[in-house]
Formats: sequence, structure tokens, C-alpha cells
Amino acid sequence: MRKTILLVLTMLMTGFVTFAQDDNQRITDEKTGQEILIGTVTRDGLLQIGDWFQAEYDKYEPSAEDIEQIRSFRKKFPWIFITLGTWCHDSHEQVPRFLKILDLVDYPREQIFMVAVDRNKKAKDFCIGDYDIKLVPTFIFTDQGEETGRIIETPVETLERDFLNVLRGNVPAPRN
Repeated sequence: MRKTILLVLTMLMTGFVTFAQDDNQRITDEKTGQEILIGTVTRDGLLQIGDWFQAEYDKYEPSAEDIEQIRSFRKKFPWIFITLGTWCHDSHEQVPRFLKILDLVDYPREQIFMVAVDRNKKAKDFCIGDYDIKLVPTFIFTDQGEETGRIIETPVETLERDFLNVLRGNVPAPRN
């Protein structure tokens, strides 16, 4: 019995390590020659690719009132799918800000999934074709598998206000 449990744990850990190794893959950006991330990414990966993430995260001050209102939706927080480009100025600005908002409302990290794309909106082995991604970053909110809203590239008002509007069912019209 003990051998079986150890074998199962070893297989699970090996699978976890293999899966984790697929995160934060780097390629060379064809336009700049710099390294960018592609495929599934983590916050640690974003922190390691450049100093832009921490700098933007630290300086952003979201509305305390909007943060409190977002917290009031805690029991029905949607899943969030973030598509970004580590080569993209708007991603450099909006993704750290958005993750700061999520931190301030104690958002469950297991309900956040991030994918980095190249300039052609390809994510290596991860297929994003079904998500109709034209601009990055794109923040897609889903509830029980159904999309309830998205914030595309830059917010209509502020990230926290647009996020709150999605939670309220008042989906902000994306900027063109």
C-alpha cells in the first residue's frame, strides 16, 4: 500500500514538474531580437523577463472605492483568461496593474490563467484561436464556461471600473 501511494505521488510530482516546465517559454522576438515569453506564463515569468512588471505594479494606485466594490463580488468571482504580449507596451502597462487589482481583492490565483503571444498572436502550442484575440492585452471573464465580458488593450474608464462593470453585467464597450 505504501509503495502504491509513493508511486502515485511520484507520478503526480513528475507530471507537475513537466507541466511547470512548459510555463514561461522564451523565444527571440523577430522584430527586436530580444527574448519574449510565449505560451502559458506565470507572474514569476513576467517578473523575470524585464523590470517593467514590478515598476508598473508598484506605481499603480487603483480606486479604493472600486476595489471595495469588487471585493463585494467575492463569492461569485469569474474565471479570468489573460492574453498578453511581453513585447507589447499596453501589456507592460495594463497586466501589472490588473494583477495588482486582483491582489488587492484577494482574487483566487487558481481562477487566473495567462498566455503570452508573439506578434502574430500565436501562443506556440497553446491554441487561442477560439478566443478571437486581435489586440493584447485582452482580459476575458467567464462564468461557468460562458464569457461574461472582456477588457481589450486599454480600459474604457479604468481597469478596476471596467472590471467592476463586468461583474455587474454592464460590459464596457471596447475602444477601437
